[in-house]
Amino acid sequence: MSLLPAVRYLKSLPAVRHRSQSVYALAEQAQLRHFTLDAAKIPTIAALVLRLIQRDHGTVSQVPTHGRWRSYITHSPGPGASRDLISEHIAKWQAAGVDSWECARRVIDLFVVSVLIDAGAGSAWEYQDAEIGALTRTEGLGMAALRMFERGCFSSSPEGNVFQADAEALKALADEDVLQGFQVSESNPLLGVSNRAELLRRLGMALDQGKYFKDPQEGGVDGPARPGFMLDYLASLHPSAAHNQEEDRREVDIEEIWEVIIEGFAPVWPSSRTQLGGESLGDVWPCPTLQPTATTVDSPTLSADPSILVPFHKLSQWLTWSLLEVIVRLGGFTVTRTELLTGLPEYRNGGLFVDLGVLTLNDSDRKRGLEHPLATGGVPLFDGSDPVIVEWRALTVCLLDRVAEIIKKECCAEGEVPEMFLGRILEGGTWKAGREVAAEKRPLSKDPPINIVSDGTLF
Repeated sequence: MSLLPAVRYLKSLPAVRHRSQSVYALAEQAQLRHFTLDAAKIPTIAALVLRLIQRDHGTVSQVPTHGRWRSYITHSPGPGASRDLISEHIAKWQAAGVDSWECARRVIDLFVVSVLIDAGAGSAWEYQDAEIGALTRTEGLGMAALRMFERGCFSSSPEGNVFQADAEALKALADEDVLQGFQVSESNPLLGVSNRAELLRRLGMALDQGKYFKDPQEGGVDGPARPGFMLDYLASLHPSAAHNQEEDRREVDIEEIWEVIIEGFAPVWPSSRTQLGGESLGDVWPCPTLQPTATTVDSPTLSADPSILVPFHKLSQWLTWSLLEVIVRLGGFTVTRTELLTGLPEYRNGGLFVDLGVLTLNDSDRKRGLEHPLATGGVPLFDGSDPVIVEWRALTVCLLDRVAEIIKKECCAEGEVPEMFLGRILEGGTWKAGREVAAEKRPLSKDPPINIVSDGTLF
């Protein structure tokens, strides 16, 4: 029997929500293995998130969608102190005669590299930026990637175009380049730094292999593959409108963008992850909770039973959310069916539900997590493939949907629901609430209530 249909399903966007809902249904029946659910507390989370949105943005419609662009908007005290570093670059490029299409390609190049290295940095690392100051976690990782981009570290022809990321430069990237670019030292350790460098090298190979990233050969010159050329691939699917005609915007389906990301970047992910029929699935994991008769899974990375596999594709979805803004704002596309995207099952969103009592980790699992040799600060620690983490992430996907639905009913009852509503809730939002609550409860580390061993390629 061919496993190809199962592979295709598990790599699809609908599968993320469908499989997570199967786990959540067990939670409602008190049949989980690792957590207990108190659904009565979900409205409390929704009320907190709505208060944050009103505090920082006023209304949901004024919240920008969740994406990498937000990491490049700095906020400092005083009038006029905030800066949008991406918009600053676009203005400089346009002043130098660069058209909007190439500007979009450049931002896509940056965002792809920046998102793919945006796995957990750990609480001990920070990035010292000469202009902005000290930055940690996702903002620090983003700034480090931007400064390397500005120096031409990802370009094979910096004398021609510093501001690009291409296959040739990425394949040649050395571990030392990343160590220096991210200011890593014994006193400033970054989790999984070698894996991040290897991931960028694999990105270079993926660009070379994918049909989505080829130079459109403007002027008859075939240059190195770039992530930004995905814009030209998407345009080729809908050739009726010219990309510089704002009044005739192309319409692209979210699944067309998803194909580029889930298939085009498939070689980036470690082959040691879950496989089915010999094909690596990426961020897809066995969830023994879905098989009540099973007590263990023989291997966390290989499973012949697709019925217990749960896909998340967190970094792929984070990249999709991030690129949507560029594709729409700079590329002039309209994107349909964005509701297929899910909330991101990562430690800030997930930690919010644990910290505020919607989810409670079982005592035996907490004890096991605290006994992990790398656990610190009284926070349980688990590998990313651990069934505790898989169950937690599946529940997070569904709980984010439920919070969004409550907010939608409360604030959009008489008005039009803003586009990419869930993306605004994430930004406004659940991710921010998870971070703020964590800082209140654990002010020294600001860690989530459950920690995950980071290999630099997952969270």
